[in-house]
Amino acid sequence: MKKMLGAARKRPLALLGALLLLPLPLAAATLTVYDDQLQNGFSDWSWATRSLAQTGVVHSGTAAISWEPDDWEGLFLHRDAGISTTAYDTLELWVHGGPGGGQNVSVALILGGSVAGTAQPLAGFVTGGAIPAGAWAKAVVPFASLGVTPGTQVDGFWLQDGSGGDQATVYVDDVAFTGPDVPPAPLTVSVDASLDRRAISPLIFGVNWGSDAQMARMKWPVRRWGGNRTSRYNWQLDVDNSANDWFFTNYANPDPGTLPHGSAADDFVDATRAAGGQPWMTVPMLGWTPRDRVRRWGFSVAKYGAQQTTECTYFGANPPDWCQPDAGNGCLTSSPPGGCTPLTGNDPADTSIAVGVPFATGWTSHMAGRTGTAGAGGVRFLGLDNEPALWNSTHRDVHPEPLDYDELWQKTRDYAAAMKAQDPGVETLGPGEWGWCGYFYSAADGCAPGADWAAHGNQSLAQWYLSQLAQYDAANGVRLLDYYDLHFYPQGTNVALTTDESAATSARRLRALKELYDPTWVSESWIGQAGAPPIRLIPMMRELRETHYPGTKLAIGEYNFGDGGISSAMAQAEALAIFGREGLDLATRWSAPDEDTLVEDAFALFLDYDGAGSQVAGTSVRATSSNVDLVGSYAVHGRGSTLYLLLFNKDTADQAVTVSAAGGLTGDVTLFRFTSAARLGPAGSAATSGGTLALTLPARSATLGVATLAAPPPAATRFHTLAPCRLFDSRWPAGPLGAPAATGAAPRTVAHLGACGLPASARALSVNVTAVNPTADGFLTVHPADLPPPATSTVNFRTGKVRANNAIVGLSPAGAFVVRAGLSGSVDVIVDVNGWFE
Repeated sequence: MKKMLGAARKRPLALLGALLLLPLPLAAATLTVYDDQLQNGFSDWSWATRSLAQTGVVHSGTAAISWEPDDWEGLFLHRDAGISTTAYDTLELWVHGGPGGGQNVSVALILGGSVAGTAQPLAGFVTGGAIPAGAWAKAVVPFASLGVTPGTQVDGFWLQDGSGGDQATVYVDDVAFTGPDVPPAPLTVSVDASLDRRAISPLIFGVNWGSDAQMARMKWPVRRWGGNRTSRYNWQLDVDNSANDWFFTNYANPDPGTLPHGSAADDFVDATRAAGGQPWMTVPMLGWTPRDRVRRWGFSVAKYGAQQTTECTYFGANPPDWCQPDAGNGCLTSSPPGGCTPLTGNDPADTSIAVGVPFATGWTSHMAGRTGTAGAGGVRFLGLDNEPALWNSTHRDVHPEPLDYDELWQKTRDYAAAMKAQDPGVETLGPGEWGWCGYFYSAADGCAPGADWAAHGNQSLAQWYLSQLAQYDAANGVRLLDYYDLHFYPQGTNVALTTDESAATSARRLRALKELYDPTWVSESWIGQAGAPPIRLIPMMRELRETHYPGTKLAIGEYNFGDGGISSAMAQAEALAIFGREGLDLATRWSAPDEDTLVEDAFALFLDYDGAGSQVAGTSVRATSSNVDLVGSYAVHGRGSTLYLLLFNKDTADQAVTVSAAGGLTGDVTLFRFTSAARLGPAGSAATSGGTLALTLPARSATLGVATLAAPPPAATRFHTLAPCRLFDSRWPAGPLGAPAATGAAPRTVAHLGACGLPASARALSVNVTAVNPTADGFLTVHPADLPPPATSTVNFRTGKVRANNAIVGLSPAGAFVVRAGLSGSVDVIVDVNGWFE
């Protein structure tokens, strides 16, 4: 290292010419850890007596590390950004044993605070076979000798006392990770549009909440009324409770109409449907709802005594005028700093009244009365509450008992069955659990198998819950749950729900995407530290579905990969691409991104990449990157020979990449892109050559290329029959599948969005088109939404007469067709579907 460089400077200049004539050796990759001080983002996580700046015993330079290997303590050097086991395969360091030498020390590579592979005695890697006395010796530790293979994740290493006793000081210097003497492989992306074909559901591009104006502009396909407060929503009074998020307080929504009409929920449904989206309404199953529109709180200081914090003391010395000093947080004053010892024995009736299934079905009946039944284009998606495993913490003022298997099943069964009996067309989603522990364990058990697990056949909560649903369906002839819904917030430090764009967090955030699919990636969080297997969320959900409840669709009702700048936006965009590739059926981000931000651009990349309404839609196909840690690659086969290429450069440097496709690419590729410095917009074009595409991706950027396949795979023509189902009826209440009637001046665009059970892979429909109540003679024509109308009509009609005709209508990549009327007045239109092609 430093000494070698110094020696090189002293070589006679006469040798220079001869050296230039020799072939240059390939330089090994080197990641310096310690060289007089920590380098390259490494930090000291040691739990031993040590100094990283001692100057008495030094191998080179001015300083070295000293540490005392006593009582199993260790020297731990960690790097948030991780260490690539593809680029590096060896740990090298110099070690000195002081006057005595021979210390018993082990070495290990680490991930998330746990050993990756195995720990081994350091002496076995030291020249001479032992830590020397009074001298320096080099230790060369191949990763393979520690059981770590290329592709394994590590984020540091430690040297640990192996004696359990008191040993003499050990000195360490010139620490580095080195790699093989090979040139870096060129980055390539290989696409094959005939392989791994999976239709992309348009419902994966949804959000929670967001403003009505943003909804109208972005046209989210699904918009969720969700979150903690929805568990307590009183639809009759238009009031909810902030729960543990803010002092368990009832808040009435302002300016209601004549309740229950004109509520915030009604307005949410109306605005979502008016923009062409589907509202997902969370139906409370908790069992308690605010008793009136008066501001009330769950833990009164006057009634229950002093508490850890009140709404006023939360703000310190200068609380706002509006705070309520009597509203406590329900934690005893003896609670540890940053923790909560819950106050118990409070009365839920302070804020709430008990409600049950009739209260819920009253609300769904109210919604159907306004918008029509689900089958008639009304509210279709009904969520079965929100994160029930957290009720005993989030809503502990009314539900302090931890939820167990049986309560979750009983409420799921009773509420879903009642809503299905009321409207068979609704689609239910549940259980909407918060995260890793809630997927597998009840709140009664915590985050490990316990008595509840044992009492239910030693099955995880997910296995038992889905099996109960399957058994109920088989016995009763009705599907209780349409979507298996989980929430996902990456648990790595500052990855989710923050604006942190530091180098370490940005790198960690982009790596966290692997938790959605990678069978080898261990979470860089407490989940991985606890010894959990790779999360691989979506494949895990698919396997649970196929094993325990076949036919169920998959949803992620809440997720978040950051609310900041470029790494948050890139992670959001790549998550959407992963959702499509992995076959997720529905997803709604928590929450809608801030308006006019890069994270909003991540959605626009798919929903409106050119500002003119063009969308990335169609079938996900195989796209293989030679290095997914540098460039993520995804491909979507659209209509005809169109191929959408999605390329995410995660590196902090520009990356040159060559894209090839089976059968080749042809013509120019139109590019759209966002970077840290530029919002989403056109990025020119790139010419193909010899069937391939070569381009340079800017550092930390998301690029969409609209390309043309020279030899697209043959169009699929497989036909699937369907029990006749009414998809569109302009006599239904106003909405994307209902009123108004068609007129010559106002053609109707119909996007099925999964109605009638139609899959995203449908490319054409077999339909019966009926004209009803025409006010004048005329005709109807149906055609794909992305193509001009044909010269021939589908149905001709006379004034006041009912006329119908069968037709095959193609769909745009977004799954839409147009109903166009030719008459001087208006005509109601009915479209019944009886089959589909893919």
